[in-house]
Amino acid sequence: MSFVGRILVSRAGQFHQIVRCFSSGMDIPAMMEKFKPMITDKMVHDTGVSANLKLTDSEWTLDLRDDGTIKSGADESADITLDMNNETFLQLIDGSTTTAAAYMSGQLKLEGNIMQAMKLSGLFKSMQSAIKEAS
Repeated sequence: MSFVGRILVSRAGQFHQIVRCFSSGMDIPAMMEKFKPMITDKMVHDTGVSANLKLTDSEWTLDLRDDGTIKSGADESADITLDMNNETFLQLIDGSTTTAAAYMSGQLKLEGNIMQAMKLSGLFKSMQSAIKEAS
């Protein structure tokens, strides 16, 4: 079953908007590009964390500590690394799961301090808003 097919089966109602983004050709790199302008000085000040995000087929650096950027590839100086599949990432930004729930269920592997990972929830909520606007 395809990735989109699994989403449709597992959470048909909640993922309707995300499925539309993927079916219209919006992939993870395109989503990340859409998310970049959402990082504000306030978000950087409030979060203060740099995270590597390892997904199924890509790696990203979410710098909410220094530069306030999202860029392709991992940064060795990141505070934490979040390792998950694309579906879990989509669940985080969709709001159907939290970093704590994903970690406790084993869907998210963490290198670093769990409390720093929890600080990223504000960014994931902003990403959720961007996904809704894209559909």
